[in-house]
Amino acid sequence: MSATIVPHNRTVVLSTYRNLLRATRIAFQGDDSTLQNSRRFARDSFDQNRRFKAGSIEAEKAVEHAQGVAQILRENVVQGSTDKEESETYKLNIHKHTEKGDNESVKQFRGTTKSFAEVKRCSLI
Repeated sequence: MSATIVPHNRTVVLSTYRNLLRATRIAFQGDDSTLQNSRRFARDSFDQNRRFKAGSIEAEKAVEHAQGVAQILRENVVQGSTDKEESETYKLNIHKHTEKGDNESVKQFRGTTKSFAEVKRCSLI
């Protein structure tokens, strides 16, 4: 535990961490390997950022980023698995938190893409 974190900020950080763990459980339910790896990555990222001084801009940005990641995991990540009866068919695990947009909302992002390398470079927090 970092001695530089004041109680209020510590509460926000812990709440954000728990929210992120809940989001991983929702996004990766049924995929134990991915669930454990995502939780380990979250823990390691939070541990790595303990050096940020409480109330600093870096700390606030890290918490905000983690909250955004939790929202994306909860609303935009959907697990898929092959159908056992039809090997070329996939079953998607769409849950009550999955964001369901219409075609018009999707069209506004046409032409805006990120490469896998860009996404991979982004850290969790």
